[in-house]
Amino acid sequence: MQLLDMPELTDTLRRSLARSIAHLARKTGCYPDCLLLDSVEKCGASAIAGGGFADIWQGNMGSVPVALKALRIFKKKPQERALKNFSHEAVVWRQLKHRNILPFLGVFKGSEHFERLCLVSPWMEAGNITEFLDSRPDSDRITLLSDIAEGLNYLHHFTPSVVHGDLKGANIFITPALTACLGDFGLSRFRDFIESTLGSTTGNGTGTVRWQAPELLHNDNDGALVYASQESDMYSFGCVCIEVMTDEPPFAELKRDGAVVLAVSKGQKPQRPTGDCVSRGLNDSLWELMMRCWDDEPNRRPTTEYAVGYFNGCKRNESRRDKISYEYSHVPASLCQYGFPDEHIPNLSCATTSIDDGSIIVP
Repeated sequence: MQLLDMPELTDTLRRSLARSIAHLARKTGCYPDCLLLDSVEKCGASAIAGGGFADIWQGNMGSVPVALKALRIFKKKPQERALKNFSHEAVVWRQLKHRNILPFLGVFKGSEHFERLCLVSPWMEAGNITEFLDSRPDSDRITLLSDIAEGLNYLHHFTPSVVHGDLKGANIFITPALTACLGDFGLSRFRDFIESTLGSTTGNGTGTVRWQAPELLHNDNDGALVYASQESDMYSFGCVCIEVMTDEPPFAELKRDGAVVLAVSKGQKPQRPTGDCVSRGLNDSLWELMMRCWDDEPNRRPTTEYAVGYFNGCKRNESRRDKISYEYSHVPASLCQYGFPDEHIPNLSCATTSIDDGSIIVP
């Protein structure tokens, strides 16, 4: 694995080597020792957040603040089995390097007083995108959606391809440079492992219900589980667009997740929001993109390349409008624009309005 970190390696050679190591990890169930981090310390007496299958702790790796996603596996044997089962994914995650992807630093196996298996990533002080927009509502939301599309496009086109599987605001983080980056990719499979360890049979490698594609809510016709895919990621991306534009989860009008499942099963789509969303950039073209993301037929949903192209077009149009605005900002107003001679300007400056009939009186 140290070879993969050598700067002189070309991207092609690095990816080829990563594929070979990942394949070996899948075949043997072994994981490279360099994935294990031993210079990590947990901070605080309690987790700062918790979810269905993991708790989030703040920690330090040397002098660098990190986030510890502590999986809810409390026995050593299941912890070791989890590491072996996901050694392939861990090798792949370690190679993901993109401005819109939260780096995966490695695995911390815990300490004497904290016996938890933790996935380690950099600490994002600005929090996730929902927390960030709550504190900075005037942020450029179109640019943030563009960042998300770029990150998802990178995952889908990585070799081997990476399906996020749980795309939602809580898993999208804001960097110090105020760009959005995707985290927790592929971790829905960890959740399934934990659920099966605890005796649950509900797992299917999918994300949270409100962001979940309809094909993932039920088994297929043969009763087999349907797993997350690039197409289901795009459905979730449409839901993230709603979340970013409205500061509300998809189907916010439905209070119970069961009602969401029923609505989606009947072919219902999220309602088009109004109000502040329009000024934030939710126009007809963006809504059309979102509706395409929610197509019931997965193969009719847009690709990540299409989404990236759409947002690049938005930014080009915005840049063009800014340029036009600047070019005309220093041009003095002239009556000639409206067909009148400019010599009327001094007279207009002395004009008054009659109180009786509103007519203009020039002295």
